Amino acid sequence: MTRTIIYLAAFFITAFSSNAQSKPTFSSIRLQLEKVINDYPNQFSLIKGEKSESEPNTIEYKSKIEIKNAVETKVIGYTSKTKIHWVWESKLFVTEDIDVLKKLYKAYYNDISGKSLLSKGNINSIKATGPYDAPSEELRLWTNQFRMNDATGEFSNMVIDLVAEYIGFEWNVYLRVYDKEKDEDMKPTKDKNEKFRY
Repeated sequence: MTRTIIYLAAFFITAFSSNAQSKPTFSSIRLQLEKVINDYPNQFSLIKGEKSESEPNTIEYKSKIEIKNAVETKVIGYTSKTKIHWVWESKLFVTEDIDVLKKLYKAYYNDISGKSLLSKGNINSIKATGPYDAPSEELRLWTNQFRMNDATGEFSNMVIDLVAEYIGFEWNVYLRVYDKEKDEDMKPTKDKNEKFRY
């Protein structure tokens, strides 16, 4: 009987300590994000680390810039007929707890929004493209998107996405930096074979 109680006590202590260790925490990402953004014009070539196994039509590297406490951070290339589209991605955290998700997601949002890059000054502040979209249990995927107020045009197509996705009974939160034309700049092509021509 005593031995059973000791085993149960050890089991609960181990289970509790492993849960306590895996609970996600917030750390500012501004310095790492600035390094990633500074390498955006180079298609992240300076921060590509060791090449990893990848899916067909993708190229994947470990990122030399890592976010503290992140699950994983990588640079992914998606190939198309004309070019490779590069994305820097960090899986910031994973949680089953919606309250933890809401708290940490908002903290990361605030850490990104309205901030200026230290090396570029106030002319290049990062702004949300719309109002804050709070996480909810009803949605399985949502995003808050940011763009830079870029005077030089070098970062005019850069997008920063803060994404939360419900996968396998867990909330996965990603930070992504990539190239995307502004919606108002996207125009139909004049190619007669293109379905969206004008």
